[in-house]
Amino acid sequence: MTKSLSRVFAAISLCFLIPAFVLAVEPKPPFRIVGYLPEYRFSRFDAAYATGLTDLILFAAQPTPDGDIDLGKLKDAPWAMLKDFKTRYHVRLILCMGGWGQSDHFAEAVLSDKARAKLVKNAVDLLLSHRLDGLDLDWEHPKNEAESAGYARLLIELKKAFTPHGLTLSVTIAPWQQIPSEGYAAADWVQLMSYDYGQKHSTLEQAKKDIQTFLDRGVPPEKIVLGMPFYGRDVKDRDKSITYQEVQRRHHPPEQVDEVAGYFFNGPVTIRKKTRAALDAHLGGVMVWEIGQDTLSETSLLKAIRAEIEK
Repeated sequence: MTKSLSRVFAAISLCFLIPAFVLAVEPKPPFRIVGYLPEYRFSRFDAAYATGLTDLILFAAQPTPDGDIDLGKLKDAPWAMLKDFKTRYHVRLILCMGGWGQSDHFAEAVLSDKARAKLVKNAVDLLLSHRLDGLDLDWEHPKNEAESAGYARLLIELKKAFTPHGLTLSVTIAPWQQIPSEGYAAADWVQLMSYDYGQKHSTLEQAKKDIQTFLDRGVPPEKIVLGMPFYGRDVKDRDKSITYQEVQRRHHPPEQVDEVAGYFFNGPVTIRKKTRAALDAHLGGVMVWEIGQDTLSETSLLKAIRAEIEK
């Protein structure tokens, strides 16, 4: 066979191989837009505040010391409306367990093998019975290495139990908080609470640093979800806060402004820049606390996120 003929056959063979290779590559998962819906918003839930979300997280259940799940805060959840919203808009409906002021019994639950196993089983049963798509863990915060190790074990055991049912698992975490690497590996997503720092509590520069912190810890970028606030904090007294909706109602700031009347918040321009930073870093998505703090006008921060993604 001549050299020229060999090259022709090689080229033809390559043409057949390339489509096979392309078909073997899994499509990149869509960029997530995650929003929290706390229990104090249940009675006034309006789907308009959640337009464009990929995931809606219900806040929040609590673990008990012996591995049960306390649903007291969810007793008034509009389940029928939420399930209709999930189906109509193809949104994942996630349950959060934990959160600030609701994490008191995590330590007892994770440090006991018996309680931890019970918690895992109860979580699976609860998600399936309510037709939920996954669980978001938000322990604020483990106090020592033993508790962090127990947290990682819980994540590993939950993931093992969730996989046969197609349930998702995320862990929401402060950037300064650490858990063993196997805990990050077990989670589908690691959501960074890149807010509640001192003075200017949630800047673009800090968000970029927080992203890099978790990349340096070895968390794959596609697992990282950048958290952003839909509220402001007083630059002198961090215990004082204001919703973005209230900022707009009282002050009508231009979209590039992030501070009014002593409160630092994220306006549409900063939200777009943070979303762009997440996209440029090839992150898994962005997360917001919380959707009821937004506006429904052209000043909407959720609209700003979607606009940046769709550019």
